[in-house]
Amino acid sequence: MKKKDTSLLWEKILTIRLSRITMRFRNRLPGFLLARSGFGINEVIGIAAGIIIAAVVVIPGLQVFARDVLKNLTSWWNDMATQVFATT
Repeated sequence: MKKKDTSLLWEKILTIRLSRITMRFRNRLPGFLLARSGFGINEVIGIAAGIIIAAVVVIPGLQVFARDVLKNLTSWWNDMATQVFATT
């Protein structure tokens, strides 16, 4: 009889501790992470639109920017090299 009482006591203690831990954890999480609404089609469409916009607009713009930077750096280096390593 005594073993059963102690096991019930430990079970109650563990459930109380677990509930305290979960309450602390929930208080630290932002509300949108605790929402139970799930991951809907609107979020999937938003992510897909972001990827498409990045692939169509941002990446080609970065390629042009990188090409211009490399062209300007090449011309700058050629000018600096002729000035620093001038042959007379």
